[in-house]
Amino acid sequence: MSDHEIQLFEDLAFKYMDNLYSRAILLARSAERAEILVQQTYAVAFGVFQHFDKNSDFDKWLNEILMNVYANMCFYVHESAEN
Repeated sequence: MSDHEIQLFEDLAFKYMDNLYSRAILLARSAERAEILVQQTYAVAFGVFQHFDKNSDFDKWLNEILMNVYANMCFYVHESAEN
């Protein structure tokens, strides 16, 4: 990823951080889990940012990643509880 793309990601990530955290709190129902959810979401988003259509809505794209990360976390917790 180019320096320009990294800077663009950082700018967009910072711009939407409060929105993302608010959604994460609603899903996770605790500040600690919400922080983990946000960190994981940003890690995934950064890893696939080169595929993001720069003409698309970053907030919506980030929310889709958040929901997928949350679903995966729930699945992992559910699977761990069964074992």
